[in-house]
Amino acid sequence: MRRLAALGVLLLLPACGLSVPEGVQSSGQVAAEREEPLALKVIPPGPSPGASPEEVVNGFLVAQRSPDDDHAVARQFLAPGTEWDDEEGAVVYRSRRFSTDDDSDPLTFSIRYDASARVEPTGAFALDDTPVTAAYTVARLESGKYRLTSVPRGLHLQSQDGERSFTAYDVYFLGRAVDGAATARLVPDRVFLPVTAERAPSLVEALLRGATLPLRPAVATALPEGTALASPVTVADGVVTIDLTGQVRDLEQRDRQRLSAQLVWTLLPTFNGVRLLVDGEPLDVEGVGDVQTLEDWPEYDPAGMRPGAPLYYVQDRQLRSLDGAVPESEASSPRGFPVDEVAVSPVAGTLALLTRTPEGDEVRVGAQAGPFPPPVLRRPELGSLSWGPGDQGLWALARGEQPAVCLVPTVPDLSRTDPCDVSYERPEGAGPLAAVRISRDGARAALVFGEGEAGRLYAGRIEPAGGRLRIAGVDPVAPALAGVTDVAWESGTSLAVLATSPGASQVVVWRVAVDGSTGPSAVQRPGLPGDAVALAAAPGRPLVVSALLDGLPRLYRDDDTLFRLEAEPGTAPAYPG
Repeated sequence: MRRLAALGVLLLLPACGLSVPEGVQSSGQVAAEREEPLALKVIPPGPSPGASPEEVVNGFLVAQRSPDDDHAVARQFLAPGTEWDDEEGAVVYRSRRFSTDDDSDPLTFSIRYDASARVEPTGAFALDDTPVTAAYTVARLESGKYRLTSVPRGLHLQSQDGERSFTAYDVYFLGRAVDGAATARLVPDRVFLPVTAERAPSLVEALLRGATLPLRPAVATALPEGTALASPVTVADGVVTIDLTGQVRDLEQRDRQRLSAQLVWTLLPTFNGVRLLVDGEPLDVEGVGDVQTLEDWPEYDPAGMRPGAPLYYVQDRQLRSLDGAVPESEASSPRGFPVDEVAVSPVAGTLALLTRTPEGDEVRVGAQAGPFPPPVLRRPELGSLSWGPGDQGLWALARGEQPAVCLVPTVPDLSRTDPCDVSYERPEGAGPLAAVRISRDGARAALVFGEGEAGRLYAGRIEPAGGRLRIAGVDPVAPALAGVTDVAWESGTSLAVLATSPGASQVVVWRVAVDGSTGPSAVQRPGLPGDAVALAAAPGRPLVVSALLDGLPRLYRDDDTLFRLEAEPGTAPAYPG
């Protein structure tokens, strides 16, 4: 796989809002390799006869939009022997300005790029508006034609150019426990491959390289260090055969299973099956046959929750559900304690319930049918209850002058006197932490810094450090959105957000990729009032928004055509996670 070509699109997407395929999380058999229409090819012109030096430079930049044959058209603008490493990172820009470095040297140009994002040679993606200046030198050949003799490394691309050149895929790694050990949770790391790339070899190579830098400290892999391909990846009748070097043979059965799950979930949305070899011989993996499919590893489903998981909400300070009756308990009965917010664990459906009191807020944890023991957390201004994967514990935010992130472990930790001591990065210039939501795979956190119109969306990774978990690598996700009030995980790589856009006052539901590579795009549906206050999202489940109608909290469920008003009033919607 061409490393930069696979990643350069990351920089292309923030401005163009390219819709990436969610097929990476779907299953199903295909005839061989899934037939997907290629993006419309745009073949830029090569050098025209008599092209001026400036036209040669401009033509070289325009031709970079076509990755075909190792950027063959762009290379036509280079003089023989001119080196250009098109895999050494990428800059995406909104506009560019030409200038000559020296009036006495009209063949050397400086170009100042109004950048919007960048990708490192390692594949790390970042929104970055730092201007970039690059030098280009042109020479006149013996033929009389002008060609480039010196160009900067990497690609320089306008934001819309990736829309027809790249496809997004999720490569899966393993989540990490508090002690840093690998877990059985699959975590998606989104990469972008050129439409001309061979998918199976490219995806396997991406897995062998490891996670991209922004996610790497938060995940692990079952691949032993030094593992490589013993022979090229092949595809026959939709089955991908992967032959790995001998290090894999030393894996215990549990790790062989985890490695198989990583490969199967990475490849099978596009292919029919995976055959795993070591130095040409089949690898014995307990419980599966020669060809592995998604049906062999349902427990690793990266969605992180069972299909049809119910949505819970609060009505008159009592627990309710839009998808069936809630068991009778202290939380669902007027004879019990009042409920103001709910979070549901993907593990056994354990509930966390927040009650606000004049003396301070308190959180209880228990089974759906109760009983609910005394509160596990008492602090002023609690909120943002989130279980993430469930096995890390219950996450919460203690607001106030010094906001604190709390983590109540599933197993009491006697070494911790205060659960609200989770370290988190606060970006320079950001307001106080106002909301935090943990992804269902436990590897990422979505955060809102700032209150009111100052609310901005960020994302970071959750990594183990010294026997604790911390939130690090916090970066902006959608700088164009203002007044962010709530955020929810729609999948492991995408967020649903309540926010306004610059110059607007109405709160709108937006979708945005967690790495900022796509979106934000507004969810254009009629039926939703402008004063939305909370939302819930989950893989394969409809968005549910709480909004005020005539001053009363009501629930609206997205049915793909409109936000339909639910019959029963309610607020604080929550899916498991």
